[in-house]
Amino acid sequence: MKIWGALTRLWFAAAVLVLITYFIPAEAAPAPPRITAESAILIDAATGKVLYTKQCRKRRPPASTTKIMTAILALENGRLEDTCTASPYATSTPYGSLNLKPGETLTLQDLLYAMLLRSANDGAVCVAEHISGTEPDFVDFMNKKAMEIGAKDTRFANPHGLYAQGHYSTAYDLALIARYAIRNPNFNSMVKTRTERINRSINKKDVHLINTAKILWRYQGSDGIKTGYTKEAGHCFVGSATRGGWRLITVVLKSNNSGKDTQELFNYGFKYFKGISFIQPNQVIETVPVTGGVKETVALVGADWLGTVEKKNTPAHAESKIRLKKAVAPIKKGEKLGTITGFVNGREIGTVDLVAAESVDRTFIAAVKNFIRSIFLAFCIFLLGFMAYGTTVAKAARRRRRGIQKRSRKTNLRRPRIR
Repeated sequence: MKIWGALTRLWFAAAVLVLITYFIPAEAAPAPPRITAESAILIDAATGKVLYTKQCRKRRPPASTTKIMTAILALENGRLEDTCTASPYATSTPYGSLNLKPGETLTLQDLLYAMLLRSANDGAVCVAEHISGTEPDFVDFMNKKAMEIGAKDTRFANPHGLYAQGHYSTAYDLALIARYAIRNPNFNSMVKTRTERINRSINKKDVHLINTAKILWRYQGSDGIKTGYTKEAGHCFVGSATRGGWRLITVVLKSNNSGKDTQELFNYGFKYFKGISFIQPNQVIETVPVTGGVKETVALVGADWLGTVEKKNTPAHAESKIRLKKAVAPIKKGEKLGTITGFVNGREIGTVDLVAAESVDRTFIAAVKNFIRSIFLAFCIFLLGFMAYGTTVAKAARRRRRGIQKRSRKTNLRRPRIR
C-alpha cells in the first residue's frame, strides 16, 4: 500500500507539471519597437548584425545625413589644420546656415564642426571644393566611396543633402556608411559634441555652434551622429548610442518624430540583446617590448571590430586568445604584430589582427649593429659564392685535364709501331 501511495503521488506531480507546461506559454518574442519612420534599421556597430528593420532597402532622399559621407572624405583626404577659403559658389548655397562670405577662411576642422553640428550647407560645399577642387568632382568621389563601403543603393548629387533628382540612399546603406565613419576617432569626437566655438576670419560674431541632435541631451549613452530634414525627405536621423562598451547604430528616414523613433530603437536593442565586444578599432589591447627600438615598448591596437550579439536571456561565456610575435625595430605604424581570437561558449567568433599603434625606429646602436651584421652577411655570402665558384672552376679544370689525359692515352694506343 505504501508503494502504491508513493506511485500515486508521483503520477499526480507529473500530471501537474505537464498541465503547467501546457497552459503557461513560452517566453514571448520581443515586441517590435513602435516607430513612425517609413524606413528604419538598428544594427550592432561592432559586427554590423541587423537587429531590426523596416523597409530598410527602400531608396529615399537622405537630406543632411549626406554630410556623413562628406565628413568621411574630408577626414581621410584633408588635414584638420588646413585653411579653407569660401568661394562665391559655396557662399551662394541655399540654406547656408553658416552664412559664409566670399573669401572668408576657416580651418577644415571648424568647417567640419559647422557642417556636422549646425548642418551648414555652405560649409559642406566649401569642404568639397577644398578636397576636390569642384563640387562635381567631389560628388564623384562620394559615389566611388559609397560603392567601396558597400552602399550599393546610394547615389549622391551634392555634398550637403538638399533635395535633388537622383540623390538617394537607404536606411541600410546609411547604417553601413555610419559604421564606417565611426572608425575615425575625429569623426566620433565631432558628432558627439554638444556645443563648439569656432574661429572665423570675417563673420567673427557667429562662432557658437549648437548640435541639432537634441538626443545628445535626452538619451543616456547617445554619442551622435547626424540629423537631416527636407520637405521631400521628412525628418531623418542617423544615431549612435553606447552603453557598457556596446554600441548601436540606428537610422530613421521620413519620420514624424525622429528623436522618439531613435530612442525606441535604442531601447529595443538594449532591452532584448547584449553585445559581447572583444576589441574595437584603435583600442589598445597589449603593450609589448621592442628589441632595438628608440622606444622600449609599442602599443598594439585592433585593426577592426571583434564581437558578437546574443539575446539577453542567453547565457554566454566569452574568452579571447592573443597570439603575439616578437617586436623588432624598425616597426611601421599598422604593422601586424599579433592576432586576437574571440570565443563565446567555446564557439569561435573570429580573429582580428593586432597592429602597431605607432612607428618605432631603430636606435643608433641597433642601426650600426644591423649595418655591421648586413656587411658581415654580405661578406659571408660573397665568400661562400667565391668559394663555390672556385670549387666549380677547379672541378671543371680537373675534368678538362682528365679528358686530355684520356684522349692522349687513346692516341698512344692507336699509334703504329715502327720497326
